[in-house]
Amino acid sequence: MPLSAAVIWSNGPAGSPTQPDKQEIREWGTWVESTIQAFTSSGGLLYETRADLYADLAHDANAFAWVLGDPVAANNGVYQKIGDSGAGYWRRAGDLPFSFIIATDTGAGTPDAIKATSPIPVSASALVVLKVSQANVSSPVTVSFNDGTPVTIKTNSDNNIAPAGGIVPNMVLFGFLDGTNFRLISDQVSSAIVAAAEGFAADAETFRDQAADYAALALNDKVLNTFAGNGTTTVFTLSVPPGSRANTDINIDGVYQLKSSYTVSGTTLTFSEAPPGDGVNFNIEVSMGGKIDVGTPGSETVNADKIDGGDITAIRTKISVYSKAQVDSLVAVTGGIAGHIFGLTGSNNSFDIPNDVEFAAGEAASSGASPVVMALASTLTKRSDAVWAVGNNNGAMDTGTKPTSSWLHWYLIMRPDTGVTDVCCSASPTAPSIGTNIPAAYTKYRHIRCTKTDGSGNILADSQDGDEFLFSNGVKENSGSAISTGTTAALVTLGGVPPGIKTRAILNASFSSATDSAGAFISSPDEADQTLGTGGALFNVPNMQNASEVSSAGLEIRTNTSGQVRHKAGAAGSLYLFTRGYIYRRGRL
Repeated sequence: MPLSAAVIWSNGPAGSPTQPDKQEIREWGTWVESTIQAFTSSGGLLYETRADLYADLAHDANAFAWVLGDPVAANNGVYQKIGDSGAGYWRRAGDLPFSFIIATDTGAGTPDAIKATSPIPVSASALVVLKVSQANVSSPVTVSFNDGTPVTIKTNSDNNIAPAGGIVPNMVLFGFLDGTNFRLISDQVSSAIVAAAEGFAADAETFRDQAADYAALALNDKVLNTFAGNGTTTVFTLSVPPGSRANTDINIDGVYQLKSSYTVSGTTLTFSEAPPGDGVNFNIEVSMGGKIDVGTPGSETVNADKIDGGDITAIRTKISVYSKAQVDSLVAVTGGIAGHIFGLTGSNNSFDIPNDVEFAAGEAASSGASPVVMALASTLTKRSDAVWAVGNNNGAMDTGTKPTSSWLHWYLIMRPDTGVTDVCCSASPTAPSIGTNIPAAYTKYRHIRCTKTDGSGNILADSQDGDEFLFSNGVKENSGSAISTGTTAALVTLGGVPPGIKTRAILNASFSSATDSAGAFISSPDEADQTLGTGGALFNVPNMQNASEVSSAGLEIRTNTSGQVRHKAGAAGSLYLFTRGYIYRRGRL
C-alpha cells in the first residue's frame, strides 16, 4: 500500500513547504484508481465526503458505498443504504478494509501525551504505523488519534514505556488499538531498559558491599577499604562510618599514618596533604573497626548516684514531653504525679499592670487522665489584651476578647508532640478553648491562677504567695451596702472570689443588731444549715455588748463553685462583708 496523501503532500516548515515526490504520487494515484475501478466494477459507489453520500439517496436498499476523503477521519468508512431508492438513509457499516493505517505525529502534543492524525479512523481491525517526533520524558506515555480519547502506549509485553528514552525522535511505532491501550507490535528502545537494569544492578552491588561492611563491624571485625592516591585528591569516601578517627588505622605505601594527618566525619576521610600515587594502584589502606559493645544496663540497675547532678534539669525537661505511661516505663515511677505543682507564681507585670501577667518558672502536672509534667523553664509574660501566640510578651486570650467586670482564668498549656509549654487565659473556669487561637496540638493544660477585671477590663492588682491571693485593694461585697441577715439562712455571692472553682474566701465581717445578744454565723454551703444556739453558740461574728453596736471578725470560709457563702444571725440585723483575697489550691489533689 502506498503512502497516504497526507504524508505525500505534507506541509514543511513555514515558508518552505515540502515538495511531493512524483514517484510517490504515481503510486498513490495508481492505487486510488485501481481501488475505484475494482469497487465500481462490482456496482460499488465512492464518495469524497459523507455529505456527498448523504445527499445521494437514489439507490436501492442494501447498496454499499465508500467514503474515502472526508476531512473528519471518523466519517470515512463503508456505508449501507437503508430504505428504498429516493428515501431512507445511509448507515455506516464499518471501517474501510485497509490492512494498515498511517498516522502522523504533528508535534502538537507533548513528549508524554502524543497527538496524531490519520486520514481514516483508527480501529482495532487495522495496524497503525506512527512516526513520533519527540523523545518521552516520563512514563506512562499516551497517544490521541484524531483528537479522540487518549490511550496508553503499552509494550508488546503489556508494560508501560520506559521513562526518559523508551521512545526517541523519528522512531516508527507499529501497533493496534487494544481497549484503552495502544499495544505495540514493535517495541521501545532496548537501550533505555538495559541502562535502567544496569543502574539497579550497580546499586544492588553497592548496597551488598555496604551491608557486608556493617555486618563486619557488628561482629567486632575490622573492615578494609583501599584507595589509589594520585598526589592531588585529599578526600575519600569510606564504605561505612567508623565512628571516630580512633577506630581507624591508615597505611600509605606501607607507611603508618599519624591520626593527626587526617580527619574523619561520617564516611568522609580527609587528609591534610594529598597522598602520593599513580591514581591506578591501590596504595592507601584504611582499616576500621574494633568496636566494643558495652551493652545496655538491665532494668532498674542505674541509681540516682550515677546521674550527673547537672543533668537533672535537662532530664526533667525531657520527661515533660512524655505521657505518664511513658514516664512510668522509662524511669519506673512508683507514685502518681497527678496534682503536682511547683512555682508558676503570677504577678502583675509592671510594664502594663492592667493587661499583662508575669509567671515565674515552675512546673505542674496536667489535669485529667494520664497527666504529664509541664515545665516552664523561665519567666513568661503574657498579654490578656491580645489573642494567644506562643512565646514571651505575646497574647494570651484563647478566644474572644478580655471580659469586663469579670474574671480571667489562667492555664499552663503544653503540646506533647514537641514539649513546648506556654500560658494562656480564658473566660472559662474549666478548660481553655483549644483549636481556635491556640493550635489543637496543645492537648495538656492546668488551671494555675485567676485575675479579676474592673468595668474597663483592667486587671485588679493583687499578689500571690503560693496558694494565697490578696488584692492590693479588697472588694466590698454588696457594693459596701448592708446585707440583710436574719434567723433564716441565705446565700450571698462574693464578688471577690473567682467563680467556677472552690476557694477559701479571706473575709472581714461586721454585724449589728437591735438585739445585743445576737451574733452572726458565716459558713460554707458545703456544711449543713445548723441551728444557732443560745448564748452565742456557733456565732463566728460575735454578739454585741450593747444593742445596735457593731461586732467584727476575720474569717476564712470555703465557697462553693458559684463563689457563695451562707449567712445567718441570732436576730435580724445588718451584715457587712469585705473580701481581702482567697486561698486557691490550684488543682492540687
